[in-house]
Amino acid sequence: MIPALAPSLDFVLKYREELLPGVPVVFGAIEQGEATARKLGPGFFGDPMKVDLESTLEVALRLHPRTRHVAVVAGKSRTDSYWVAESRKTFRGYEGEVEFVYLIGLPMDDLLREVARLPDQSIIYYLHLFEDGRGETFVPAEVVEPLATAANAPVYGHFRTYLGRGIVGGRVVDFGAEGEKAARLALRVLAGDKPGSIALPVTSENPYVFDWRQLRRWGLEEGALPPGSVVVYKQPSYWELYRWRIIGVISLCIVEALLVVGLLVERANRRRAAERFRQAVVASPSGMVMIGPDGKLVLVNAQVEILFGYRQEELIGKPVGLLVPERFRDRHPAHRQHFFASPASRPMGAGRELYGRRKDGSEFPVEIGLNPIRPGASPFVLASIVDITERKRAEEDLRESRRELRALTGRLLRAQETERRRIARELHDDVNQGLALLAVHLDLLGQGPPESRAQLGERMKEMSDRVKQLSSAVHGLSTLLHPSKLEQLGLVAAVRGLCREMAPAHGLAIDFVDQAMPSSIPDDIALCLYRIAQEGLRNVTKHSGARHARVDLNGGEGGIFLQIVDDGAGFDRDSLEGKEGLGLVSMRERLRLVGGTIVVDSRPSVGTRIEVHVPLPPLGQGEVFPPGGPPRSQPSRIG
Repeated sequence: MIPALAPSLDFVLKYREELLPGVPVVFGAIEQGEATARKLGPGFFGDPMKVDLESTLEVALRLHPRTRHVAVVAGKSRTDSYWVAESRKTFRGYEGEVEFVYLIGLPMDDLLREVARLPDQSIIYYLHLFEDGRGETFVPAEVVEPLATAANAPVYGHFRTYLGRGIVGGRVVDFGAEGEKAARLALRVLAGDKPGSIALPVTSENPYVFDWRQLRRWGLEEGALPPGSVVVYKQPSYWELYRWRIIGVISLCIVEALLVVGLLVERANRRRAAERFRQAVVASPSGMVMIGPDGKLVLVNAQVEILFGYRQEELIGKPVGLLVPERFRDRHPAHRQHFFASPASRPMGAGRELYGRRKDGSEFPVEIGLNPIRPGASPFVLASIVDITERKRAEEDLRESRRELRALTGRLLRAQETERRRIARELHDDVNQGLALLAVHLDLLGQGPPESRAQLGERMKEMSDRVKQLSSAVHGLSTLLHPSKLEQLGLVAAVRGLCREMAPAHGLAIDFVDQAMPSSIPDDIALCLYRIAQEGLRNVTKHSGARHARVDLNGGEGGIFLQIVDDGAGFDRDSLEGKEGLGLVSMRERLRLVGGTIVVDSRPSVGTRIEVHVPLPPLGQGEVFPPGGPPRSQPSRIG
């Protein structure tokens, strides 16, 4: 005999001896606790099933993380009561997380009303209902459908027979699998094995199974289910049913559509390319002409009109020789035929100077690039024409500048040698001879010192004066080579000292004025202004014959302004065109290095004015005024 479920086992236990005494009993679909709770005598055995209430509750809470209430539904039969007690023990560990409500032994109508008004954030755990509160008996699986229909919360359970009737799912017991286990044991008994000698297999875990329709109803994602879960009743979509037919039809339509679109796109691209090409030619900053194999112009742009002085309608259809100087026209057809015989992008007339001819007959140098194109069946050449008159002029200016630079370099070298000879002569004739004479006097003094103290003092004073003269000479040479005052005392003090030194030496009265000068000036700017003041005053003393000069050194937001004015003979600027002296050239070069400018204004018998401007870096990058603003100074006369 094979009893299934606990009520059947109870029936066999009660009537076995009356029905089939001594016959082996293989029970199925009996949970271990149910089997243990009954006194099974000899001849009773089976493989108990495993009902995992906790796993089903745990997965339900994980799928509904906001759950606050769990309603446990069961009947009042003996089996119902047993499993209610089991559920209370199993769920006791979750009572701190959620509230459990046990809807046990209610009449069916009352039960349906209760599950329809559960509070928000609730789920239902359906055990089974064999008998309701009125004593009516039910098949537990048939209760699921009205229960799930009336409930306002998802229903979970642990039997496979509940699936498809309204539960979401859980770790379910499959009665079909339990029946198979019982049948295999029964076949072994029929084959002669003794029930006590048959080893029972280890009970395996039941699978997680879920109803796809209920997952959709309650908005649950399949990805949230435990690994290895089985989803049943999944309704295939139209796509899943007819996927390959749909793919075939769509592929055919796509291929045909792509062919049509490709043809349309190709035609549109050709038109756009032709239009872009025409616009690029028309808008090009260079002159662009398109020439056919017959040498006639088929396209010209606006720049060609500007370069050659023709209107487009005067050129279209005309021979290209119209734009070529007459002395080159005879050779032009042969060059054109050679190009069309082996077309390739290249410059025209490599190594030769090319010229274009304007409508008025004038010529100008050009640079021409040739590019073969084939917009249709016939080949054409697209020629770009650039007027290089300015480039030629710039190249000529560059060559002239190089010639001037070479000449200037020679003059600078000669000036350096002249200056070196002058310094060597001064050192030899003045300093060296003075030192030699001083050495002779010192030797004489050492060989025969004066008898009187007064004579010795007079001789020592003479030698002291000689030493001072030599020191002044050395100082003058040192200042000429490099002004130490400029580094130690700054630009204003250095220029004032320069004026003070040059005024008495040349019988010249010099007024020096400084105003609003910044307290900090970059070294290169200070040296530049000092050298210009030095060169300017030297020119005053050497060439102007002036009796009076004025030096102004002023600071301002625009930079530093230096002005040197004298009342000397002056000179005619026009007569010096191209013959500027080395001093003025060196002034310009120094100023060019610091971004400065110079203006020289001179007229015969009136005098000369030199005005220099040098910009300063912004505040914080070199120009620093002391607190209270820039300093001011009163004019001072020197000499």
